[in-house]
Amino acid sequence: MHFLLPLLILLVAFPKIDRRIAFSLAFLAFIPDFDFFINFTHRFLFHNVFFPVILSSVIYLFTRNIQIFWISLYYLISHIILDLTVGAVALFWPLYERMFEIIIYFDSRLNFVFKINTYPLGVVEEQMTSRPSYFFTQEGIIVIMLFLIMLVIAYKKEIKRFFKR
Repeated sequence: MHFLLPLLILLVAFPKIDRRIAFSLAFLAFIPDFDFFINFTHRFLFHNVFFPVILSSVIYLFTRNIQIFWISLYYLISHIILDLTVGAVALFWPLYERMFEIIIYFDSRLNFVFKINTYPLGVVEEQMTSRPSYFFTQEGIIVIMLFLIMLVIAYKKEIKRFFKR
């Protein structure tokens, strides 16, 4: 979900973009989830508005390419926006110690519902154990499965050749 959706939006919005850059930088969309592997910092440490700006600036310092800066910033921010819709994110951490969550849906009467909830951050460990955020969401797993099915269909001949050896 974090890789495919922002990549497709970027390619549709900017059809003349260098596709090699768009595809290679799309992996940056996974970077914010690396805080999952740091004890009790998932959705805090790398899921705030400061991290994408800092990391994209570092990338710019190495590449000196403004297009790469903007694309990397786009991918990193897209991750945070997508995560806001499937759980709370400490959007302004460490300056503001509250978590934000966006709830958006149509109810049974087709009324559009849009809410922004905030939760006290509290102790990081307490927040992670009381409101766990899962590394893979149900939607993300379904998208990955559909993507794998499409790959198998697209490369059916190559897969058959590989297994005939």
